[in-house]
Amino acid sequence: MKNQIEISHLSFAYPDGNTALNDVTLRIMPGEFVTLCGLSGCGKSTLLRLMKPGLQPRGSISGSVSISGREISAEPDVNSAAKIGFVMQDPEAQTVTDKVWHELAFSCESVGMPQAEIRRRVGEMACWFGLEELFERETSTLSGGQKQLLCLASAAALHPEILLLDEASSQLDPLSAQNFVDAVRRINQDIGVTVIAAEHRLEELLPISDRVIVLDCGRIIADCPPGLLADALPENHPMSRALTASQRVFRSAGGRGASPVSIREGRQNELCREYLRTHAENSPQEFTPPGDPLLTVKELHAGWGKTAPDVLRGASLKLYPGEIYAVIGGNGSGKSTLLKTISGILKPTGGRVKMRRNAVTAYLPQEPCLLFSKETVGEEAPREMLERFALDGLSDRDPLDLSGGERQKLALAKLLAGKPDILLLDEPTKGTDAAARSAMSRMLRELSAAGTAVLLVTHDAEFAADTADICGMLFNGAMINEATPAEMFRQNYFYTTPMSRLRRGIIEKE
Repeated sequence: MKNQIEISHLSFAYPDGNTALNDVTLRIMPGEFVTLCGLSGCGKSTLLRLMKPGLQPRGSISGSVSISGREISAEPDVNSAAKIGFVMQDPEAQTVTDKVWHELAFSCESVGMPQAEIRRRVGEMACWFGLEELFERETSTLSGGQKQLLCLASAAALHPEILLLDEASSQLDPLSAQNFVDAVRRINQDIGVTVIAAEHRLEELLPISDRVIVLDCGRIIADCPPGLLADALPENHPMSRALTASQRVFRSAGGRGASPVSIREGRQNELCREYLRTHAENSPQEFTPPGDPLLTVKELHAGWGKTAPDVLRGASLKLYPGEIYAVIGGNGSGKSTLLKTISGILKPTGGRVKMRRNAVTAYLPQEPCLLFSKETVGEEAPREMLERFALDGLSDRDPLDLSGGERQKLALAKLLAGKPDILLLDEPTKGTDAAARSAMSRMLRELSAAGTAVLLVTHDAEFAADTADICGMLFNGAMINEATPAEMFRQNYFYTTPMSRLRRGIIEKE
């Protein structure tokens, strides 16, 4: 069988001189499912975009990219638009129409497809992706998970041969992310579409992947089946933290060679079972509130307009000095609305927000670019803060040219320069790799030890478990449960960490 994608000695540098890819050579067979991973800024998104005419970045390029034996630069735009589907990280950036049915039809209209064929494909996609009940809805009313599924369905309506996913599940809650990955798996296994997915969260993707490719500083450092990834990585490489829960336990138990990848494989592996039986989960010391709260939210109601229904419907919480409070919950549950109301961006329609007098608040939005106003990274934050986040080497770069993870770190560096008493973080780990998430967790613990109170909302259950003193679960606009992370994720059956799922299958039954 011939290679479907051939990349030969590909190098790319952006106009500012930053080298994103360095002599990348890669062959991908038809129908393969390939996961592309690496630290933030390693070149994943650049590599994907160089495979998609129309999205290719500006810069100097050498080497070649061929699809089905044809140089991609010679492929007509209409052919490449239909043949190669692309789903971005942010569904807002890819949703262009007002109605669900029109969004499904838009991609077909853009390539000049006959109306009868468009109607047939739109109906087929709506049925196959379970979008019938949303068919007449306005796209602005959809949750993040629904929008991302719509973007996938819109790309699939063109019957692509290749599907490129650029961290497409990174903004979704665990259940929405799993639903999205399940849809991608069906496209790959049931239809035979080649899938190349760039992703930081590997727990869902590695078990269904044929290959995993690791980029580091623009070079391929590993290309192997998922079960061999741990052995293929250089010793003590930061990407070791991104391995699945089963792989991490297997390595900790002394396992070498092919490792279990999925939760099911980990439960069935005797080495993993024995290790978990003899190594109890750490129980961190519970947080003791030091006096009165810095922030009190009581029976808060808020929405997005006078005629729109409230998103928050009686949410309440207290935040104390030095405490890290993580709000979890599904897409559309009101997490971001909660932070925007507390920060004063939205006005409450009921209830109240009370802060200690003269408390300094800093708010990190989901889209960190909203905080940038300067032309270079060096102008956005003091040098000591850039060094703290390992961004000092990017001082001359335009903030908008940074990777998603680098933008998150720059925005946080800028906020911390103001020495806030209360730090409000909306998805602070979005677009960041496992090493950066671990570093952010340590940094937040240092801030809390110095008295800063942190209120964060996150879809990243593992980050919440590792970082927070207390977790609150927001559902339908109200806080339905508050508990320590250990208790919260032990109680939850679906909305929990991979390690909790792995332990539940072994510890509680034996």
